[in-house]
Amino acid sequence: MTTAQTDILKQLDDPEPGSTWFWSLASIVVFVVIVVAASAFYFKVDSFEVDAKIIDQPTLSLEQLRAAQREELAVYSNYTWTLPDGKTATYTRIPIDRAMEMVVQDAKTAPRTLPVTNKPVVVQPAIQPGAQK
Repeated sequence: MTTAQTDILKQLDDPEPGSTWFWSLASIVVFVVIVVAASAFYFKVDSFEVDAKIIDQPTLSLEQLRAAQREELAVYSNYTWTLPDGKTATYTRIPIDRAMEMVVQDAKTAPRTLPVTNKPVVVQPAIQPGAQK
């Protein structure tokens, strides 16, 4: 072999393994830093957008929505009923949960009783049709 051939073989050999390891580790570290920075940037922007679009929204529109819903409930909760004698009566609807709570509260209070008197109760017989006086 000539010296020219040995020079070519030296050039084709792997360069020093220390530099290869250094550049590999440095590349991995740079890659991890970029991924962590991108993740941090994403979550920072995400929290900023959530704050701007949801949390910091003016409550005026929400209160307007609630007022409109209350008006609808007021309309839907009242209804009128025409009685057989031609009069109208207005009734109010109550959600079933609230009605059950009211019944329980009413049952817990003292029972409503008529006052006891010592007078006997007089029952008048009903007038029979066709009976003579």
